[in-house]
Amino acid sequence: MKKNLTLTAILLTLLLSSQAQAGDRSFGDIYKECGIGAMIFKSSPIGATVSNVIWDLGTTAVSSNLSSANSCKGGKAKVAAFIGKSYDNLETEIASGEGSYVTTLATMTDKDIATIRAEFAKVVASEEYASLNKAKKVEKLYNIVTI
Repeated sequence: MKKNLTLTAILLTLLLSSQAQAGDRSFGDIYKECGIGAMIFKSSPIGATVSNVIWDLGTTAVSSNLSSANSCKGGKAKVAAFIGKSYDNLETEIASGEGSYVTTLATMTDKDIATIRAEFAKVVASEEYASLNKAKKVEKLYNIVTI
């Protein structure tokens, strides 16, 4: 019984110290520099973030940060996650110029809806837009609101 309590205390200490290390890094840094996205898109932080969000909502990025924080260095991950999860709604609302999704995006990024709408209209009007996959469309919108 005493061995079990000691082992439990040691494991709890390790877990808490790992979480403290994770707390020192923003989710944006985790999504850019950890997980599957960072392995695939080593030279593209935006690609890594979008990939992590689309692949598994960032769970491998967070778990790799917890298990090997030194392997991924340290946000805009919340914005990337939001765009990735609600792209279809954003596309519609940006076109109309109003709605809860585009209002949330504008609030998250400190960009006004008119600016987002004008920049997004240029992207949608491009010849390549129709042939882009969803990940590329998400990346284009992400670039508009974060750069």
